[in-house]
Amino acid sequence: MKATSARTPRRPPPSAEDVFAGPIRGELLGAEHLAERARALARDQETVHERRKHRVRMRPARLLLRLAQTRRILEDAQARLSAAAARGTDVGPAGDWLLDNFHVVREHASQVHESLPVDYFRELPLLVEGPLAEYPRVYEIAITLISHTEGRVDLQDVDLFISAFQENTELSLGELWAVPAMLRLGLLESVRRMTLRTVQRLEEIETADGWAERILLDSTGSPAALRDAVAAFVEARPAITPSFVSRLLQQLRASAGAVPPLMGLERWFAEEGLGPTDATSRAAERLALTTLVMANSIMSLRTIAQRDWRDFVERHSVMERILREDPTRDHARMSFATRDAYRHSVERIAKDSDVNESDVARRAIAMARAHADHPRRAHVGYWLVDRGVEEFEATLGYAAPARLRWHRRLLRHPNFVFVGGIIAGTIAALAPVYLAVGPDARTAWLAVLLVALLPAFDIAVNVMSQLVTALLPPRVLPKLDFSTSGVPTDCRTAVVIPTLFPSVAAVKAAITDIEVQFLANKGPNLHFALLSDFTDAPAATQDTDDAIIAAATAGIRDLNARHAPEGNDAFYLFHRPRRWNAQQGVWMGWERKRGKLAEFNRFLRGEAAEAFSVVVGDIETLRAIRYVITLDSDTVLPPDAAMALVGAIAHPLNRAVYDEPRGRVVEGYGILQPRVGISLASAHLSRFSAVHSGHPGVDPYTTAVSDVYQDLYGEGSFTGKGIYDLDAFERATHGRFPENTLLSHDLIEGNYARAGL
Repeated sequence: MKATSARTPRRPPPSAEDVFAGPIRGELLGAEHLAERARALARDQETVHERRKHRVRMRPARLLLRLAQTRRILEDAQARLSAAAARGTDVGPAGDWLLDNFHVVREHASQVHESLPVDYFRELPLLVEGPLAEYPRVYEIAITLISHTEGRVDLQDVDLFISAFQENTELSLGELWAVPAMLRLGLLESVRRMTLRTVQRLEEIETADGWAERILLDSTGSPAALRDAVAAFVEARPAITPSFVSRLLQQLRASAGAVPPLMGLERWFAEEGLGPTDATSRAAERLALTTLVMANSIMSLRTIAQRDWRDFVERHSVMERILREDPTRDHARMSFATRDAYRHSVERIAKDSDVNESDVARRAIAMARAHADHPRRAHVGYWLVDRGVEEFEATLGYAAPARLRWHRRLLRHPNFVFVGGIIAGTIAALAPVYLAVGPDARTAWLAVLLVALLPAFDIAVNVMSQLVTALLPPRVLPKLDFSTSGVPTDCRTAVVIPTLFPSVAAVKAAITDIEVQFLANKGPNLHFALLSDFTDAPAATQDTDDAIIAAATAGIRDLNARHAPEGNDAFYLFHRPRRWNAQQGVWMGWERKRGKLAEFNRFLRGEAAEAFSVVVGDIETLRAIRYVITLDSDTVLPPDAAMALVGAIAHPLNRAVYDEPRGRVVEGYGILQPRVGISLASAHLSRFSAVHSGHPGVDPYTTAVSDVYQDLYGEGSFTGKGIYDLDAFERATHGRFPENTLLSHDLIEGNYARAGL
C-alpha cells in the first residue's frame, strides 16, 4: 500500500490541439481598475504593422486559422453532446447552454469570418512579443477585457476600456471597426475552452460510469468479489480527475452502499491526492465556473449583436473628432455613409504614407481653414474626396497606387475613353463583316458599310456601357443627413406635382395623391403644391372650369385644415389659365409642364405675378423656398425620400456653382435625380412594362447603382423627376429656349443646370 501511495497519480494530458488552457480569466475588476488596466496595456504593448514587415511574403493570419479550428471543434462537440444528451447522459449545465444556443455561436463565427477577410486582417498592427505575439493588438484588448469580466462583456465596459486605452495609444480606424469582431473572437475562444472542458467532463463521466458498471458486474454482489474488483481497478490505475472520482464514487455508493471495499477505494483516492470530499468540491467548483463562463460568453455574444457599432466607431475615432472641426461645420451633419467615405479616404492616404490617420485629418482641416473664403474649398471633404484630393495628397508625399492612378486618368479623359472605345468597338464589329463578304463583294463595300454600321455601332455602345459600369465603381454623391433633425429653414423645399385637371374626378385623385406624398415625407420646411392646368380647349373657358377650380380649392384648404391646423400651410395650389397658342391652334397652358415650373420659379422670386389665376396657401412662406422637388402625377415619393434628396443637393460639394460667361452650372449640381424604379402594381400591366420594369419593388432612393455617365463624366441625364436648386436652375435655363420648340425639355435643362444622379 505504501509503494502504491508513493506513485504519482496519472492525470489526463492536455489536449494537443488546444493552444490555450483553461478559461480566459483574470482578476474581476471594477470600472476604475478596468480603466487603469487598459492604460497599462497600452503602455506595455509593442506592435508592428504586418504589411510593412512582410511586403513580399504574406503568411496566413494565425487568428483566422484559429477561428477555423474553433468552428470544427464546436461542431464536433455539438454533435457529441447531442448524442450523449439523447442517450440520457448528463452533459452538464454548460453543455445545455451550448446545445440551446449553438445557432447563436455558429452565426457569430460566420459573421467574424465574413467581416475579417485576410487582406483586412493584414492591415491590423500585430503584437511583437508576449503570449499573443503575431496576433493583432486589438485582439489582446478584447481578450484582456473578457478576462477581467469573466466573459460578461458589458457595452459600457467596452466604451470605458477603449477610451482609457486611447489615452496612451491611438487606435486606427480599421482597429476600431475590428473591435466587435475581436470581441466575438475572444468570446468564441472562451466558448471553445469551456466546450473542451465540457467534453472532457463528459468523457470522465462516461469513463467513471464504465468502471462503476465493470466493478459492480465483477463483484457479483459479494463483498469479497467487490474487494477483488476494486483491487483490479487500483491495479489498472486509470487517469483520475475530480469529476471522475466524484462520479465513480457516486455510482458505486448508489449501487453497493458504504461497504468496506469502497471505503478502501476512497482511502486510495485520498492517498493519491483526491479524497472524496475534495474531489466532489473541486468537481462542483469546476462545473460552476465552466457554466458561468459559458453562459456569460453566450449572453455577451447576444449583446454584441444588438449594438450599433457605427456609433461606437465614430465616438472613439480620434480622426473623426478632428474631422468634425470642419470649418463649414457640415461634417457632423452628413450622413454616416458620407462621413465613412471621408474617413476611408484619410485611412487610405495614411496607409501608404508616413503620416498617421489623425495627422492626415489635421492637415486636411488646416487646408480647409486656409481657404475659408471659398465655399467649396472651406469644406474638408473638398480635400479628401473632391477635386482637391490630389493637391492634398501631394502635400503629404502620398504616392497613389497604380490602380488609383489609372482610375483618375480615365476620369480626366472621359471622351477619349467612351467615344474612343465606341469608335474602336464599331470598327472591331465591322471587321468580321468585311472579311466575310469576300473579295468579289468588296467593290460594294460602301453599301455593306451602310447596312452594317448601325448594328455595329449599337453593339459598341452597349459593350462600352457594360465595361464602364463593370470596371468603374459607382460615383456616390455625398449627403447631409436630415432624417432626425428635419429639413432646416435655409433648405426650405417645395414638392410640386405638375398636372392637368380634365375633370372634378381628376382633381380628387390629385388631392389624394399629394396627401399620400405628404404623409410619407412630412416634416418641417417641406411644402406640397399642385401646379395645375386645364386641358387644351377651343376657347379660353369651358363650362366645367368653375367646378374644377372649386373642387381643387376646397381640397387644398381641407388638407391644410387637417394636417396644418396651426396656420403654417403645408399644401398649395397654383392654377394657370389657358392662353392662346397660335402655333398649336388651341387654348392651353403656356409651354405645358416646362412652363408651369418656369413660372412657378419666377413667381416665388416675385416675378410672373399674373402667371397663376388661382393661388391657395400662404405665399409669403414659399418666398424662402430654396429647392424644388418635381414629380409626375404617377410618381410615388418613398418615405423620407424628400429629406434624403434635400440632404444630397444641400451638401457643400453638390451645391451648384454658376459660371456667368459660360451660362451654365460648372461645379456641383443644379439638379439631382434619384434612381427611378417601377412599382409592383404597374410592372406587369403589359408585356412592354414587364420587359422594361427591371426589378420592381426595389427602393430606388436607397440603392446605389452604376450609371455610365455619372461614373465616367460625373453627370447624369435628367428625366423630369428629381430635385433642383431654384436659383441655379433659373439662372441656367431662363430665356434659353424659344417658345413652342421643346417637347421633351428635361434632357436639355439637365445639360445647362448640370444634373447628377
